[in-house]
Amino acid sequence: MDKTVIENYLKQQKMNIVENFDFKKSTISYTKTIKQTREIKKITGDEEIVRAFILTRLVNELRYKPEHIEIEKEYDIGRPKANKPRIDVIVRDGKDNVFLYIELKSPIDYEKDKDEVIEKQLFNLASQEKGQGKDVKYLVLYSFDVINEEIKDKCIIIDYEKYSSFDLWKEERNFSDKIPARYGKAQKEPYIKGGKKDLETNFSHDQLESLRKNLHNVLWGGGGTDDNEVFASLTNLILAKIQDESEKKNKEKYDFQVFAFAKKDDEVFETNDELFERINQLYRRALKQRLNILDENKLKKSYVVDENKFSLAKLKYTVQELEKYSFVDGKNSFDGKDILGDFFEGIIREGFKQTKGQFFTHINIVKFLLWGLQLDKLAIERVNNDLEIPYLIDPSAGSGTFLIEYMKFITKNLKYRFNDKLNDTRDVEDSYEQWFIPDHRENKWAKDYIYGSEINFNLGTAAKINMILHGDGSANIFVKDGLLPFKYYEKETAPNFLKQYEPDNLYNDKEVNVDSGANLPPIPE
Repeated sequence: MDKTVIENYLKQQKMNIVENFDFKKSTISYTKTIKQTREIKKITGDEEIVRAFILTRLVNELRYKPEHIEIEKEYDIGRPKANKPRIDVIVRDGKDNVFLYIELKSPIDYEKDKDEVIEKQLFNLASQEKGQGKDVKYLVLYSFDVINEEIKDKCIIIDYEKYSSFDLWKEERNFSDKIPARYGKAQKEPYIKGGKKDLETNFSHDQLESLRKNLHNVLWGGGGTDDNEVFASLTNLILAKIQDESEKKNKEKYDFQVFAFAKKDDEVFETNDELFERINQLYRRALKQRLNILDENKLKKSYVVDENKFSLAKLKYTVQELEKYSFVDGKNSFDGKDILGDFFEGIIREGFKQTKGQFFTHINIVKFLLWGLQLDKLAIERVNNDLEIPYLIDPSAGSGTFLIEYMKFITKNLKYRFNDKLNDTRDVEDSYEQWFIPDHRENKWAKDYIYGSEINFNLGTAAKINMILHGDGSANIFVKDGLLPFKYYEKETAPNFLKQYEPDNLYNDKEVNVDSGANLPPIPE
């Protein structure tokens, strides 16, 4: 956390809700105008810095009176005194009813076990206020992000008057994300490309790891759906999100998000069916543009999820969890880690169960083959002599391990490790810039030199997503049987020669004994 930005913010405010603080010495104190069930003197973690910020913002920007704010309220629900549950911040309405009931989290912990926090800290403790005869309007799970020295709220705001229990809320999972000013209406702002609220591009490995665990717990939890069905649904949704980010113009609303609309004094959320239809359209465009599926009849029959096996409530939950992150422009190499790639490979490991005839090659074997075949030397020779990078074609791509490792292998060796072995001619320098520059698109060469086919549709989709999230350019993945013969031909308008092909005399399963390999037609010349 960049504490300097928070420190400057606190110092610049007109009303000093935080009377004294020293982040280096971990000391802090709040104005006595705020009711403090337990007086805070020490900063025991980043959560306290989040509290200092939101209290200051509530009073100075959102115009709530400090005397209506309470912190660290305890509830006597049968536990020993030392373990009594507390709520972090309460904003009351002047009549002792609760307007904002806030549980705080540090930025790094915000994604962890969100459902459990919302249920046990917010819904359960808010019921204690109801038991004391107090009305409660909004439940808030709150933290912030510091992006380019700007502090941005991240929060889930639940209308407790509509959803009086966690079980009721989780069926719809409607929530706002903008804290209202002075007892106003909480709203959900849409994500807009290049707008005030755009997708997050700076995130940590820990954030996405918590996100992955949340998805796993909800989507796979409770049983009733085959593991591979859940995996397929999730990969299809991520593909639709990538399509959305890739096709949007500046100032356009993203389609991969849940919309809410103002209606009189209320906020109305779109139906699950409306969301389903919009995401379907994204998915079909993605199949056409990114998986090379051109059959219009097949596209019309393609759905992002089978709602009989993956409920629309789960679809909505997944969209809500993923909508704020950029999977196209997200920074992908902090501390040498492929953050987005690691996130998706974790989903593959836990979500896709290998069945008969399906095996994933271990990454160490792939690396051994790349070095054992001395593809680094071959690449240097091909660039210097032919101004080309060696092509890679994997006819049984699986989830894309060979393709990804080859992509990283070539970029690392040609751009970094053995860059001095490339000729310093104008032709090589121009090709180098075309392939590897700028740095955030250093794998764009892959769109011309890496190809893969995979007969399993779910794995073919996963391979495509895996390549994109590892920063590819974007490679050509075909959902086809890589063992079938194809005739390749060139057209003047062909973007690359392997995209143009025609099946030629494919064998008839009535005539061919596939196990013995007999009667296969000759490979066309």
